[in-house]
Amino acid sequence: MDSPNDEAAARAIRAHHVELRDTLRARVLALRDDVQTGRESSDSRRAVLDYLERELLPHAAAEEEALYPAGDTGLTALLVRAMRDEHRNLVAHVGELNAAADGLEASIAASAVLALFESHLSKENDLLVPALVADPHVSLSELLGGMHELVG
Repeated sequence: MDSPNDEAAARAIRAHHVELRDTLRARVLALRDDVQTGRESSDSRRAVLDYLERELLPHAAAEEEALYPAGDTGLTALLVRAMRDEHRNLVAHVGELNAAADGLEASIAASAVLALFESHLSKENDLLVPALVADPHVSLSELLGGMHELVG
């Protein structure tokens, strides 16, 4: 049964996801714009990488620690496994972005990260979080206690 605290926790997760997505999208688009217009792209590339390394990847690690174990059984177990795989793919794409030889390669890698992250958020927001809120054996608000990386 849904509790008000769990519903509030779910809203906080979704709001933080919007913030993460919007900030990443803005940085990726700035990189793409620099590349398309022929401007120097090293600063915008660094801005994307810094955000990924300081915000998005720590967020993913926090999810795996706090949230995913609760969904790792029953009907959501395969979903959680797929979402962990997506985290590994995000890390690989960040590595490709870091190793990109030029702005065009960096823009392509950053766009791949953004697309994967947006798809990942849909699964998390629309499938996993509602399943955890509905699970009478899970307290989403307790899982998130003190987890700034998950809720901003």
